[in-house]
Amino acid sequence: MPVNITYLGEGFLGAVFLFCGVAVTFSLVSLKSQANTAGKILRLARGAVLVAAGFSVVTLGLLTAAFLTDDFSIAVVSRHSSIALPVFYKISAVWAGSAGSLLLWTVFLLVLFSLWLIKAPRDDTRFTAHSLAIGAGICLAFAAILLFLEKPFASSPVTVDDGSGLNPLLQNFWMIAHPPLLFIGYSALLIPFAAVTAGILTGKITEAAFYQSLRCWLLAGAFFLGLGIATGARWSYIELGWGGYWAWDPVENASLLPWLAALAALHSLVAQRFADRFVHWTVILSPVPFILSLVATFITRSGILASVHSFDPSAMSWVLLIFIGCCLFLWVACTARVLKIIPSCPSKPSAARLDKKEILFWANIIFIVTAAIIGLATFWPVFSRVFSTSGVAALSSLFYDRVITVVGILSAFLVGLVVLADFQRRISFTPLVAACLAAGSMVFAFVFRQLAGSLLLCLACGLSTFSFVAVVVKLWGNLNAHAKVGGQIAHLGLLLVVVAAGFAANEETAEIMMTKGQKVMLGKNHEFAYDSFTHKSSVRVVQVGPEIVIRKKRMEERLWPHNNLYPDGQSTSEVDFHTGLFEDIYVSFNGITEDGRMAVTVKIKPLMLWLWVGAFLIVAGSAVAMVEVRRGAEQKAIPESAV
Repeated sequence: MPVNITYLGEGFLGAVFLFCGVAVTFSLVSLKSQANTAGKILRLARGAVLVAAGFSVVTLGLLTAAFLTDDFSIAVVSRHSSIALPVFYKISAVWAGSAGSLLLWTVFLLVLFSLWLIKAPRDDTRFTAHSLAIGAGICLAFAAILLFLEKPFASSPVTVDDGSGLNPLLQNFWMIAHPPLLFIGYSALLIPFAAVTAGILTGKITEAAFYQSLRCWLLAGAFFLGLGIATGARWSYIELGWGGYWAWDPVENASLLPWLAALAALHSLVAQRFADRFVHWTVILSPVPFILSLVATFITRSGILASVHSFDPSAMSWVLLIFIGCCLFLWVACTARVLKIIPSCPSKPSAARLDKKEILFWANIIFIVTAAIIGLATFWPVFSRVFSTSGVAALSSLFYDRVITVVGILSAFLVGLVVLADFQRRISFTPLVAACLAAGSMVFAFVFRQLAGSLLLCLACGLSTFSFVAVVVKLWGNLNAHAKVGGQIAHLGLLLVVVAAGFAANEETAEIMMTKGQKVMLGKNHEFAYDSFTHKSSVRVVQVGPEIVIRKKRMEERLWPHNNLYPDGQSTSEVDFHTGLFEDIYVSFNGITEDGRMAVTVKIKPLMLWLWVGAFLIVAGSAVAMVEVRRGAEQKAIPESAV
């Protein structure tokens, strides 16, 4: 049985590589063929991609079967699983390692690309041939890396009886969901890359239907990527004892970059309805998220930047770097072609007080500049090693927090302006502006009085309230008129995240050494008492830690931060927290001092619940927008005079 899975897995993986190669070859051959012949050849190429997708699913199924049957003759199974591991975690262990996670990504790439090929129009053989060659070529590269470098079905060099087991940090529900969602998002972004580059090479970018399909796939990428980022943040908050949902870790930053680029491309698509100059923005930005997804994978697997999320460095990282270079070269060549074939159209002056196209222009600038700053800051240690003999450490979280605070304030303000721009020709415009200003001013004054000296936080709250009123009015009107609401829901989520993240950054923190029965006050109202030391054990893990009783006015909560001790000698620290309407009380166990006192870290984190609500609304808004696009939202075509 184990030998059969190994041989079958390698055989099916070889078939994936073979049929991807056939699809690329047939696509290129069709470019040199007559129209009738080209159509037949492209049908074969599409069929080859579909067969490769089917084989990839079977390959993933075989690897999953190896984990479920404890086939420790396969290296990745012996390294990431064990007999005692629950079935649910055995399935998630499939993508716990570098080879399994890359296989999962390859499967999603082929499946989503196949879905796009099935529904894509087939009247333009040149466009189909170019997009097939590009998309299948990327899938071929992934299959080659798997087959010749990562080798997910490679035999284990040593014989093991029970398996090494899954990293305890990964034995968490949110980490089970996080990688697949992230890879679906990355894979969905392949379609904009392949379609736009092919569209530029064939002139397809002048058609309205092209942009409607493009918007749908960008939304899908943004939706799943946003959901993947949110689940990863939730895992970090629960599982890692740093007391936060985001630590500006290089891998975390790398996943954020394609999401920001996808949002910029989506806003460009919206802005095309108001100004033709945004066509340049759309076709130039749309392929970028997928390239940044490849960069994120390179960071995760190369070891070039230290990260708690990284895999061990492997030879595939340099092959991946060459592959990124090829995609980047194709994007640069297509960008140069766009600038030649589509002349810049000067903006027509607008008589409106709030010019929507200019607001959307600055929104795009914010997305691009934010992504550029985060990207440069993430790679700062690499630059410092190259250009400085002494070397410079990674930039602190404080740098990122300041940048994002300013970006959040500007974004919140622009959200309100872009909504008010829709009302300026109505009678309700002046009363609505007055209501927004009044609400924003009152909240600014209230927060300033409560938190004297925190001007940026006051601005974030005031401007978010200003925009919140406008968005709620717009959302209510759209609901009554059965108009589109996805964007408004996502904007409400953004405003909540800006405010909640600003408050959460002003947390109260204390490291406390406690003896049994000791009571400690933190802030004005929170009392912490060490009640007892609890010890629990099972076959897989021993759990030890102090029970901390928290009292605030009439509220009393018992938390148990503890350490998990595993049979193989590994240990993890499990935090415990109480979530309230306006704050989280977060406690982690740091160990026992020599004199027997309990060392704990206590954090009071304001408005954390609302941060998760905001993240949910952003993701939900993206999902609603996808449904609205599929219902037939029209996208303006480029006027013939602009081409």
